[in-house]
Amino acid sequence: MPFKMDEEGRNKLIDSVASHKREFEGLLHPLESLTPDKPAVFISVGGGELGDLAITSAKRLYGGASGGVKTVAFDRYQGFPAQDAADASEVFNMMDGELLEKYLKKYVPDPSAPHAIYLEVEKIDTYRAFRLGTEKGYKVMSTPFGPLVCMDRHATKIMFDRLKLKRVDWEYANDDRGVHEAAKDFGLPVIVKPVMTSSGHGTSIVKTKAELDTSYAHAVEHARGIGDEVIVERYLPELKAMGTEITQIVVRHFDENGKITDSFLPPIEHKRPGAAYHESWLPASISGSAAEACKEGAQKIADFMGGIGVYAVEQFVIGDKVYNNEVANRPHDTGLVTRWMLNMDEGGVQLTSTIGLQLNPFSLEISRQGVYGVAHVVLAPPDIEGEMKVSGWDSSRLSALQTKGVRGDFWYFGKPTAYQGRRMGLAVAFQRDLELARRNAEIIAHYAEGCISYGGTS
Repeated sequence: MPFKMDEEGRNKLIDSVASHKREFEGLLHPLESLTPDKPAVFISVGGGELGDLAITSAKRLYGGASGGVKTVAFDRYQGFPAQDAADASEVFNMMDGELLEKYLKKYVPDPSAPHAIYLEVEKIDTYRAFRLGTEKGYKVMSTPFGPLVCMDRHATKIMFDRLKLKRVDWEYANDDRGVHEAAKDFGLPVIVKPVMTSSGHGTSIVKTKAELDTSYAHAVEHARGIGDEVIVERYLPELKAMGTEITQIVVRHFDENGKITDSFLPPIEHKRPGAAYHESWLPASISGSAAEACKEGAQKIADFMGGIGVYAVEQFVIGDKVYNNEVANRPHDTGLVTRWMLNMDEGGVQLTSTIGLQLNPFSLEISRQGVYGVAHVVLAPPDIEGEMKVSGWDSSRLSALQTKGVRGDFWYFGKPTAYQGRRMGLAVAFQRDLELARRNAEIIAHYAEGCISYGGTS
């Protein structure tokens, strides 16, 4: 079962990172060549759109299993997005550590063989994955201990303080009373979020006392882990008025000399009306000095954690000030726009780096020059009750948008069921003017939502 950390445990974990890093990096070696007879195995634990981006890159970039990279995907339900693209798949409860270990060993019986294990989602037994990496030599990327630090918002903020990184003020609470006390200290609005979360699950931007009264229960109910602790974070009104949000992705990978080095993707800008990912774009519109500060913070975090693979650091930018907020030791929702805007998308970057191949710096550059590419989420309707089957989608209707001068694209994820507000796809638009690109991406997204039909219970 997943485990629960207290304050002392979190500090001990941060204290142990340096020794874990040395031991783990001692097991890592560059992959000199790919061979179809003994392919490297890439396992995505979780097969949603982020897993799909990495799994499909094995075929796009390296020819799949016949080119020397065999892909495996796990998830909790049949028909998950990466399932049909992977060479093999398993469906099971990934919170069950016994099953997780069983299936990892099924596809990687010898941990000394070339492989990489990508934890695409938070709802898994991260402690079992940690033990497999630290005790049995399995290559859980970026590091086996990364999820324990980066998925736990309390541990993440302790790490920020150790690294002396600027961050937003926060307090933690173990009950409803603690949430009210923290809110009194900061003043409304505040942000209340689970200690372990992803994609905004369980997170509330609390503006009224009535919302505050329900925020603790909501955070605990929708947490991605166990426990009763939540984070209460100071809301920055100037962020909404004059700031923006950035995801700075840094990737640790082997260079031509077999040494681990850092490279950076361009900063990805995003905005969200609530807590969940809503839209993101490239290139970012922040200043050069702010961009350098974003890179500096992300590099300190990645170098502290170590290993190889992607770290995605969420940051608040107000003018030239940068506040580090959260870290994912994996590709990030906001980075899905890289599918259209970089020479190699974040899924390809994750796969390439974690199996030990060199990264060409050209791969990380923006591919579409002179335009903004804006990605906008496509969501299931808010009036769905429970979970419903997806009965189909009419792709032909999207062509009507071309006659209206809307330039863009649509990525349909193919999820077999939907619930209220589930992310079903991503729309993207390209324009020289950022605000026009944002409007067009939203037009495509809302039009696409009407092209998906639902019917019957799952």
